[in-house]
Amino acid sequence: MSDFFDQIRAAKTPFIIAELGANYGGIDVVQKMVEAAATSGVDMVKFQTYRAETISTPGSYFTFEDGSKVSQYDFFKTNELSKEHHVILNNLCRELNIAWTSTPSHVSDLDLLESFDLPCYKTGSDDLTNLPFLKAIAEKNRPMLVSTGMCSLAEIEAAVSTIFATGNNKLILLHCVVSYPSQIKDANLLVIETLKKAFNVPIGLSDHTQDEFTSVLATQMGIAVIEKHFTLDHNLKLPDHEASLDPSEFKRLVERVRMVPEALGNGIKSIQPTEKKWRKAA
Repeated sequence: MSDFFDQIRAAKTPFIIAELGANYGGIDVVQKMVEAAATSGVDMVKFQTYRAETISTPGSYFTFEDGSKVSQYDFFKTNELSKEHHVILNNLCRELNIAWTSTPSHVSDLDLLESFDLPCYKTGSDDLTNLPFLKAIAEKNRPMLVSTGMCSLAEIEAAVSTIFATGNNKLILLHCVVSYPSQIKDANLLVIETLKKAFNVPIGLSDHTQDEFTSVLATQMGIAVIEKHFTLDHNLKLPDHEASLDPSEFKRLVERVRMVPEALGNGIKSIQPTEKKWRKAA
């Protein structure tokens, strides 16, 4: 478990996670998403582990960007991944030699996920102020990736303190803007620097924009992790699809993010080998 955290801190480019969500489109579609994400070159795929009975509040609704509404219970019940689904996906990821993790939403979800000995846990922005739950996760002593959207700096500080109080210091905070999709004008990437200075932990980005630009720019700022939603095909119109990249788009993101250190160079001003013939001609 500490190997994962050490790997994150030592890497020259961000660790890239494809967020696949829950049982969107059926387990066959989810399996195809895993296969396509692995082909795109990502480091890890991520799921969402929940049960409608423990994650939703009776009478609550989601209001989407287009103004439409859906019952939270109905939405979660339709898309939840069963224990059997987790076994299927675990076996597939092992076959493809790709790491996976998930976002638990209740202690019972955490109990299920512990059986798979995952390298880390990811928490969503909606749970950043759920301090008892963060404490329960932190006590498993696995690295934690914690999204910080919709929250104040003081709320993030309370979450960090809660996690550190358990003795678990393997924490990565993810800057996030909660909107599906989010707009470039709302990205506020300088928050990455604010979080670095405030908490002295690795900082990543949970990117909900519609292309790779924000992730590439954040890479130049020294982020440790990129989480980005993945879709098999935009035409499927699955949940979060407007904030997702398809396989070809995701492959481009991976390639461009990993080009950043090469483009930045070493900072030493010198005559480059490729310039010598032009210098002579000039």
